[in-house]
Amino acid sequence: MARTNSFTDFLKMLYPDSNIPSYLYRFSEQKIVYTEPEQSALTYPPAKYLSRLAKRPGAIGHIAYLSTDYGSYFGCVSADTDPDILLVFGPVTLTPYSDSEFHQMYIDYVVPQGSRGEFSEFFQRVPQFSLNSFLVKLSFINYCLNGEMLSAQELLPRQNIQADRAADKLYEKRSDSVHNHSHEIESVIHEIIRTGKPEALAQLEFNESFANVGIIGPTALRQIKNTIIVITTVATRAAIDGGLDTDAAYQLSDSFIQTAESLSDPDALYELMGRVAYTFAERVKEAQMPVSTDGIIQNAIRFIQQNVCEHITAKDVAEHTGFSRSYFSTYFKKELGFSVNAFIMRCKMEEAKQLLKYTDKSVSVISSYLCFSSQSHFQTAFKKQFGVTPLQYRKDPDCLESR
Repeated sequence: MARTNSFTDFLKMLYPDSNIPSYLYRFSEQKIVYTEPEQSALTYPPAKYLSRLAKRPGAIGHIAYLSTDYGSYFGCVSADTDPDILLVFGPVTLTPYSDSEFHQMYIDYVVPQGSRGEFSEFFQRVPQFSLNSFLVKLSFINYCLNGEMLSAQELLPRQNIQADRAADKLYEKRSDSVHNHSHEIESVIHEIIRTGKPEALAQLEFNESFANVGIIGPTALRQIKNTIIVITTVATRAAIDGGLDTDAAYQLSDSFIQTAESLSDPDALYELMGRVAYTFAERVKEAQMPVSTDGIIQNAIRFIQQNVCEHITAKDVAEHTGFSRSYFSTYFKKELGFSVNAFIMRCKMEEAKQLLKYTDKSVSVISSYLCFSSQSHFQTAFKKQFGVTPLQYRKDPDCLESR
């Protein structure tokens, strides 16, 4: 594409063909300067995804892409003619967004309650694409911009037939002589994740020896993939037991399993295997929620976590569990040692920390999103909870560790 051509005109011409939301990001300004179609900033890609795309980890040629925890994909293409710009595309997804996926997106995009209808309507208009189809689009765009020939297959995780065959031989050699210790593995991983201790995983080595859970696949490659599915299933249950939101746990599980199915290199699969347990344990640690074996309490905790951005009260939680406010409030405090309202506030503050750390949304927007009556009320509550203001925490998230 000639340097004199307009990138905005290119996006205008491109959009009617794909209907994939498109963005022109300028590095020097660190912001999106043009969108197609025209839209509010509410639906711009979250800052954490723009940052990852801008760094372009794992990029092949001029193309990079990433997946979200809820199964969507973003992609980008850089241009030799103007190193200051990045063309960003997405999100795309294989199936229409479910209510639980929209709930995760509301959190990801920090969507206030009153704007969710507009937000959902925008993304319901985005057509569905498989990852392969999306990469075909990116390859075509890359060719138009840079004259570079890359196929969708080249952009997918590398296929290693020789490694596959070598692993098959190893598998055949060892299949009759290995010890099945899946119960030991499950017990160790479950406890580490449930208690939110990712640092404990440093003592474990995730390789073919550790991960040998018996014969659960017809080939070595299928064996590794099935092992990842087993570990992911165990990790998902453990994370939920440890207090991670159910929707978030299952969305993370789906993401890991989809990634495993797309890989054909044993080394890449073993690397992924090691990330599964660590990521779940880290999420549980970040959630820092109380653990209870009481079904009523678990139900209440899930309800509060899933509605952290709503205006909920102790009465709402009690009604959800089927008890009166006075009875349930007493029961909750007796079981956990703190009140329902204190726990609701704690959940909102933990969510605020995530938003301050991982998004560029203003304090005012975060305050509105979490349903505080005013920005002043939010700032006061945050400082009371953590001893620092929201802006102090955003500037130095590690400041709480020294307190």
